[in-house]
Amino acid sequence: MRRNLLWALMIVAMSVGLAACGIMPQEEELPAAPVIRSYEAEEYRQATVMRGDIILEKTVRCVYASARQEMYSFSLGGLYIDKIYVSEGDLVKKGDLLAELEKGNLAQQISDGEYALRAIQIRQANLPESQRLELARQDATIAGMDERIDRLMVKAELAGQKEEKSAFIDQANETLIQKLELEAQEDDIREAHEKQLQEMADSVYIGELRLRELKEELRERQIYAGISGTVIHVQKVKEGERSVKGKNIITIADLDKVVFTVKGEDARYFTAGMQVTVLCNRKEYPAQAVEATELGLSQSQEDSEPVAYLQLLQPDPTLENGASGNVHVILDQREDVTYVDKKAIKTADGRQFVYMLDEDGLRIRQEVTTGLESGDFVEIISGLTEGDSVILE
Repeated sequence: MRRNLLWALMIVAMSVGLAACGIMPQEEELPAAPVIRSYEAEEYRQATVMRGDIILEKTVRCVYASARQEMYSFSLGGLYIDKIYVSEGDLVKKGDLLAELEKGNLAQQISDGEYALRAIQIRQANLPESQRLELARQDATIAGMDERIDRLMVKAELAGQKEEKSAFIDQANETLIQKLELEAQEDDIREAHEKQLQEMADSVYIGELRLRELKEELRERQIYAGISGTVIHVQKVKEGERSVKGKNIITIADLDKVVFTVKGEDARYFTAGMQVTVLCNRKEYPAQAVEATELGLSQSQEDSEPVAYLQLLQPDPTLENGASGNVHVILDQREDVTYVDKKAIKTADGRQFVYMLDEDGLRIRQEVTTGLESGDFVEIISGLTEGDSVILE
């Protein structure tokens, strides 16, 4: 029993010692219960509805070049290029020969044809006079026969003997027959002359036709200047090089009429008299839109596509042909209007609307009517007021 008591005392002592040394675990405190909210407000990127001017602009590209410019090419391909008579920078006049292909003996054929045609034309021109002279000689001969007949008839009346009278009458009859034959020949002479005239007219027509064909064949091998101006491009040609049909070989420009040119659909933004500013090489150039006729251009000289011409108010000799520029064109504008970032505008079922936050931070939908759109902004006609906040995303 004593031993049991000792073991009990030892256990109690050990328990007290362990507690004193902090080895026994302490009771942990439970964390506070979390607060459960009914909703969490989402965060949105928002934009403010503003008031001011909204402008719709477009940047239009233009090129500084001659308003009158023509490109030339050979109409025949595969022939040797014989000669190019101009170089870049040369001044030429309308009608000057610029280049030509091999001609063969075309020049000689043309010369021979012109000589033969002139000879036929001279004969044709002289034929009516020859006909008149021949008929005049015929008439003179007939008139002489009439006189001879009259004399013979007088002699026959004065003749005393029957035989002598009969002889004079016979001579008069023979002369009359000859006269009638000559008168009948006049119709043949006129008919022959008419036939000659027709044959010569046919020969002239054929000669002129052949000559035109030869000249056209030669013309197809040549290039002539269609306008007066400066040669701004000449293709480099090697010896023995052949022509390529339709390939640009020479370009002529009238550098007295150099303007900024707008081609294509953008040309419709410019009307005659419109003042614009061209930005080229970081420099601004005041210019004015002008009609083609003011530059001496006819309808046939203009391109098939729309073209607008912007003439500098103050010419600048430092500008080079082909320089590129830009023009900012105001297509539309609204002054003192309400506008907002266009990313806020949504569309559904054909209606436009924006999202906003109410007083409790909840997202709501607000219908709007929009107007002019420019860049990142759009005009608000109704549905929002200045200072309102709308949700972008």
